[in-house]
Amino acid sequence: MKEENREDKYNIEDKYFKQSIPGLNRLLKLLDIPGEIRGILPTEYQNYRNESKMMDLVFDLDDETLNLEFKSTYVSKKDIINSLDYASYLRIKHDKKTNSYIISTKKKKNDEYGEIWHNDDKYTIPLKTFKEFNAEEKLDRLKNLIDEGKMDDETEELDHLLLIPFMESDKKPKELIVECLKLARISTVNKDKINEIKNLLMFLANKYTDTIEEFEEIERLVKMEGGILESTVRQIKEIYEEKGRKMEKENTERKIQIIERKLKEKGMKTEEIKEITG
Repeated sequence: MKEENREDKYNIEDKYFKQSIPGLNRLLKLLDIPGEIRGILPTEYQNYRNESKMMDLVFDLDDETLNLEFKSTYVSKKDIINSLDYASYLRIKHDKKTNSYIISTKKKKNDEYGEIWHNDDKYTIPLKTFKEFNAEEKLDRLKNLIDEGKMDDETEELDHLLLIPFMESDKKPKELIVECLKLARISTVNKDKINEIKNLLMFLANKYTDTIEEFEEIERLVKMEGGILESTVRQIKEIYEEKGRKMEKENTERKIQIIERKLKEKGMKTEEIKEITG
């Protein structure tokens, strides 16, 4: 990724990060990760080899820190080494217990990775996944509930909007995020709760899009409120095309009337004029 694109993505991430903390706390509960986010910690640091490293998410949870890493590929040995590196840095920097989790959109089942760490202690990194669930089935269920007016603040399926991007699907996570954003316009649910979900989905969109342009397309969709961008643009285009055709016809008819009048003034017969103007 180009340096300017990387910087832009970090700025976008920071913008939605601050707004998505309530949604992230809900996501932690759904992932069965203990703790409540109290603050956001920097994700960039220099390790002992003087290498610049960038973590995905780092939180302050009262008496410990939490590092979440999002993976859309299989977990490699290097990923585990990086997680241990992150944990070492956080432990020393903040003098607190550190927990690390990997959130996977690739692995089929929950897993965990254990490595020897400081003082021969074993450091365990759990992996969380929702690939056992089918994203399309959950989306269809949500659409039906919304159409039937059966969604409210307490509806269990509301939380699926946060989990569907991690579920089994032929679509990529970023495509599932767009599908969820399109559904996140439920009038029967508290607006603040819907905004929490939208902000977290936008934060995830920044994680899973490859370019700034891709993210900006999603951002434009959300600003149209409800994901109706394509249909709205199409409707507007059709209206203006129809108006354009009507105006063009009216202008043509007006021009013909002027030509006919001028030809009559010059003494030309009506039959001859019609032959010229059609």
